[in-house]
Amino acid sequence: MIEVYLDAAIRQARERAKLLKKKIPQPVKAVELVALQTLCEARIDGIISQLDYLLTDQVILVKELIKERIRIFRRTRSDLSQVETTAIAALSRIHDDEIFLNKLVFRIHKEINYPLSPPTVTCLSKDYFSINTSLHLLEVPLAESDFLLHLPDLYHEIAHLLIAATNNPKVEPFQQELGKFLFCASQHFEAERAANIRATGPTGYFAQVLDLLERYWMHWATELFCDLFAIYTLGPAYAWAHFHLTAGHEGDPYDVRFVKLMSHPPDEARMEVMLLALRMIGFQSQAADIQQQWDALVKSTGAVQAPMYRKACAQPLLQQAAIHALEGTRKIGCRIVQEKTTDKVHDLLNTAWNKFWTSPNEYHQWERDWIAKLKIETKGV
Repeated sequence: MIEVYLDAAIRQARERAKLLKKKIPQPVKAVELVALQTLCEARIDGIISQLDYLLTDQVILVKELIKERIRIFRRTRSDLSQVETTAIAALSRIHDDEIFLNKLVFRIHKEINYPLSPPTVTCLSKDYFSINTSLHLLEVPLAESDFLLHLPDLYHEIAHLLIAATNNPKVEPFQQELGKFLFCASQHFEAERAANIRATGPTGYFAQVLDLLERYWMHWATELFCDLFAIYTLGPAYAWAHFHLTAGHEGDPYDVRFVKLMSHPPDEARMEVMLLALRMIGFQSQAADIQQQWDALVKSTGAVQAPMYRKACAQPLLQQAAIHALEGTRKIGCRIVQEKTTDKVHDLLNTAWNKFWTSPNEYHQWERDWIAKLKIETKGV
């Protein structure tokens, strides 16, 4: 009987959860990991409670609810697997490089007046920078602790927490500005649909395209707001990091696909909005330099702007995103970067990109020296 199997499987999952709780180091190796440790323990306790419910609650044990019981078990087992392979894996194999990156993120949090607790950083990423907002776990590739040029992406990832937070007045103004922008996007596509109806009548392929593009923007808006938060709190270094990422990956910067949902906007749109933002806060010269190199990169790849790109990423939409994200960043009290801004991490990441372009032959040794110096300094933080 499937019920017999399910009972045994639930008990096995419960034992696994208890074992994983034992694998959480006591005490953790660095104070920056305490928040993740506490969150892990609470998540596992919640998972065990859910498994106990599946084993003992007389309502869910009714034979007619076997389908629902299996559904809840699968979801709970998936939650346990996520905690095991991300958060507990990070706690159980913490390395000095990860402690360094955690201290670096804590320093960023202080420099920009970040309104939330900083996330825990782990070098377990299988691809690029990403963040698990439910676990407050920021994943970076293994070697990133020894290089500077991609570290501006830390600013993008911590912005995702501002959007994911719930019932927190400290970040609601940022979320509200995102909501205002989404309303602007909705109005934009409503106007496009009306224009399409006047041109082609109430039916047509393009009407379906507009519907899909509007759904895309529900995801793209979040990514652009995170890009813009990074620009407004760090400055040109983040735009250069986007240039660096795009240059090293295959892909068309103008690409708009309809085969499956695009979670991120085209790279060209991301760069456009970053340059808009830099000019808005007084970095006209730096924006011009980045624009020049970006145009050269795009030309060298042979990419050509297709008509659908501008339909998907209209300039008025990008301008509104830059305006609302700036207002949201200001309203939550974060420091808006200026040319005269001087802070340790800010200065290092922007100087790294200046050094990379002006002295490429000396850059690698300069980077190694600064990373070594920074690691020594952060040991005492």
